[in-house]
Amino acid sequence: MPATTALLNSLTRQVNHWLQAAIRLSAFDNLASANAWYGVNHSISAQLKSSFKQSIDEVIALGNSLTGQLNNNAGEQELRMLKRGLLQLRSKYLKTEETINFYTVAINSRTTPGLSAILRACDVLCLKSMEALLRPLGKQSPLVLTYMDKGIGASILKAGLTLWDGNTSTIATIKVTYHNISRPTALIHETGHQVAHILNWTTELSEALAKGLSKHPEAVAHVFSSWASEIAADAFAFVHTGYAATASLNDVISGEPFSVFSYHRNDPHPISYVRLLLNTAMCRAFYGDGEWNNLEDSFKNEYDINLVNYPSVKLIRMCVEAIPEAVDIILKKSYSAFGNRSLSQLISPEMVSPRELEKLAYVAGPSLFTSHAWINKECIRLLALNGYKIGTGKGNLPALYKQQEEWMTMLGFAVELN
Repeated sequence: MPATTALLNSLTRQVNHWLQAAIRLSAFDNLASANAWYGVNHSISAQLKSSFKQSIDEVIALGNSLTGQLNNNAGEQELRMLKRGLLQLRSKYLKTEETINFYTVAINSRTTPGLSAILRACDVLCLKSMEALLRPLGKQSPLVLTYMDKGIGASILKAGLTLWDGNTSTIATIKVTYHNISRPTALIHETGHQVAHILNWTTELSEALAKGLSKHPEAVAHVFSSWASEIAADAFAFVHTGYAATASLNDVISGEPFSVFSYHRNDPHPISYVRLLLNTAMCRAFYGDGEWNNLEDSFKNEYDINLVNYPSVKLIRMCVEAIPEAVDIILKKSYSAFGNRSLSQLISPEMVSPRELEKLAYVAGPSLFTSHAWINKECIRLLALNGYKIGTGKGNLPALYKQQEEWMTMLGFAVELN
């Protein structure tokens, strides 16, 4: 067989292969079960399917163009140029597949009606948390799709970022972990990332920390500034859920001592030891003394900095000295991102103080966890209330977890899907 004919056959076969793969990928109902699709808000599923179709259409258009050129009696020189087109087709398909796979895995986590309802409740919690800050500033909140997966911590693929296929994400996609689904304050940390991205608060906060902590050693101002993105998200979770976020954070970061004390230069997360103390200091700054003091004492006893000799110890001690000033900069300083107001002015942490949460429970009575009206209106404060009770480690903890699951299920089933 002549070399030109062999090359033509090979290219034709490969182009057809990727074309057929793209066509199969376009059968969206085969990617996720009907029940899983039904468990997603109609606006989200419509946006996702539209985005998927756009990406797949681009792959198919490129494949059809190559097929036309191959059928046009291309010579050896042209065939070798078309080989580069084949590689582009392959790459474009794989990037599209990566994008679609990410979302369909997320959708397929809504495997049963009950779990689907809980995740829709998570969608609502995320959306309400963002609207509380963005709406007063005249900004629109993106749609949210939450999903369950393994691991210790939550994560987010923010709306407004470029996806693998080159398109821009229009939906904030947030992972909640299996172990944390019954006290998901981490969701609010992740929406804090989204809000900071929309408002460009991270940059402003980073500069404010670098400047505001300048009287401390240069290394302190530098690391706090480099941690601005995670600090912003922690602060957002705190103003929404108070001590509940701090207690949940403790359980996530409490691991082996080396991980609690370790410092990684390019890691946006604060050193875990400093991070926990920063969050307990936020509680003290607004609520005075309380359960967070006991949590901090227990944490310091469990991870006694006087008994370790990690290279980070000196830096940690210096950072701890700067925490009170850092709290003021984070929560009480005015920012242009917030219309020249502070975060605590826009969302008052006092609304989720133990006193206010107790007042909410007293006023609403037993209907707080059974009335759709109360649940829909106060779902974020319910998250804070249950999280506070669980965080104290007192009372009937299994019953509190069950109560959280029950009201979230009610909230999820109340969501209008179509």
